[in-house]
Amino acid sequence: MRAVVKKSKGVGFISLEEVEKPRISPDEVLIKVKAAGVCGTDIHIYHDEHPYWPPVILGHEFSGEIVEVGTRAKSWKVGERVVSEASTRTCGVCELCRSGDYQMCPEKRAPGWGIDGAFTEYIKMPAVLLHRIPESVSFEEAALTEPTAVTVHALLERSLIEPEAFTVVQGCGPIGLLAAQLAKSMGASRVMITGISQDVPLRLKLAKDLAIDYVVNVDEEDVVAKVKELTGGQGADLIVEASGKEKAINQSLEMIRRQGLINVLGITGKERINLGWDRAVFASITVSFSFSSNYLSWERALSMIAEGKIKVKPLITAEFPLEDWQNAFSQAEAGQAVKALLVP
Repeated sequence: MRAVVKKSKGVGFISLEEVEKPRISPDEVLIKVKAAGVCGTDIHIYHDEHPYWPPVILGHEFSGEIVEVGTRAKSWKVGERVVSEASTRTCGVCELCRSGDYQMCPEKRAPGWGIDGAFTEYIKMPAVLLHRIPESVSFEEAALTEPTAVTVHALLERSLIEPEAFTVVQGCGPIGLLAAQLAKSMGASRVMITGISQDVPLRLKLAKDLAIDYVVNVDEEDVVAKVKELTGGQGADLIVEASGKEKAINQSLEMIRRQGLINVLGITGKERINLGWDRAVFASITVSFSFSSNYLSWERALSMIAEGKIKVKPLITAEFPLEDWQNAFSQAEAGQAVKALLVP
């Protein structure tokens, strides 16, 4: 079968290869991949900015159909439409695993970087990580369950969107656009989303189409002054940092209100950044970092997608065959696609 493989360490070293079809264990199922999303993590791996163990098939956001069931995976059957959590190779015995936070297990090796992922025709997954796709949700929409679950985990489980909170989302990539929708659906009074000039034709336009209250190009407007103006000088109640940019992170510290909350989802790709630490201390800011997702995050994400509380279909702006993975990566990195899908 064909697969997009990161062959060795370093920038690049990705190619379309012929690989063996996976063989499942009794606790696993074999899934025919129907759609797989290109994520910022895949771009970071391309640039050697994220942990990975080559050679490895990339891709961790996917949906598919079960084509083979292991002898002990008795609650599943061939033909079922599924998505899967990415928390594979967890140890099961550490404190995090035993307390239900298995997604944070230090032994975890998730698909797409720790074990073979979904940019291919077939993927094997542990049956315990599967979730059924609601009938009203397409394979393409379901491929966005993982980033939606990550956003749900950050904003509804790691922190909490207070009713009537003035919310700013820094960054208008897929996570930012999902976070802005989630904030509105959960009762934020007004939501602002930010981007740069490169984002105006597509991502910021989409934010307007999704009825986000304020859409700000930070290359043209002073976002800190704008937030202070709209909040009577107080600042935002909640900031979702989904850009991973040093400038934006420091701007978050300037426009959050005293004792406000900053929820961090963006990855910088750097070992260290310069940060206005004392400003955060003097304002008594709460900062909540969030990574990955859990079982409940996925159930909530699928439910909210099915009910239309979070619209993922508008985020799918390009679809490519596996052979055209380079174009998919390029468009995603350049902001020419909000969410690019590889369709085997």
